[in-house]
Amino acid sequence: MFGDLSLVGFFMASPTMIVLALCSIVTVGFTIERLLYFRSSATHTGQFMQELTGFFKKGNLQGAKEFCESQNNPVGRVMAQGMGSLNRTRDEVQQRLDTAIDLETVEMERNLGVLGTMSNIAPLLGLFGTVVGIIRAFADIARTGSGGGAVVAMGVSEALMTTAAGIVVAVIATVGFNFFVRQIRTRAAHLEDARESFFTLWSAYQRQVRQAAQAKQASQAQRPVTQQPAVARQQADQQADEILSTVLS
Repeated sequence: MFGDLSLVGFFMASPTMIVLALCSIVTVGFTIERLLYFRSSATHTGQFMQELTGFFKKGNLQGAKEFCESQNNPVGRVMAQGMGSLNRTRDEVQQRLDTAIDLETVEMERNLGVLGTMSNIAPLLGLFGTVVGIIRAFADIARTGSGGGAVVAMGVSEALMTTAAGIVVAVIATVGFNFFVRQIRTRAAHLEDARESFFTLWSAYQRQVRQAAQAKQASQAQRPVTQQPAVARQQADQQADEILSTVLS
């Protein structure tokens, strides 16, 4: 294929091919690394939130917190941050969840910059190799004084091979980059949806606790009916706050 040169000899005679070979190793390596990460951290967000809803319906906040902390996936880690911040205000909890989502997004985007760089520079390296190969072909013609096929074969081969190698590396990097970007957008959307579902669960649980406290207070009230509603509601809210504080402590 390369005359008297083997494939290894061709690579050694073409520095551009060596660089492209290194680029291909880096591209394939980081693509596999990202594939393994997304596969290991994959989870069904809807099913996770259903299980979390079951804990809230039972009033088992401690169990819900332990369940979230036991999950080694993005949605589990984000919800664990929310469960650990329920004794704060809603704005503080939302800020904590937003930060957790941002951290998970950064982790998902790790090494994607390398793939994006490879997809951009690989064709340029291939073009550079093409130019070098053509220069070598003309140099061989000048050195021998003839323009036969055997004289320019090495230079033309280098030009074509580096172009093809650059395109192959760029295609792999581009496909991988676009695939992972799509995965990140999908997972980020699921995390944001889980955040909203979490606030819905928490609000419903607070209402449930307050209603239970009001019902208990009403059944034990000994004052006249005309004074009972407002006072009972205030005392029930205080009891509900005490219950929530005890659960979250």
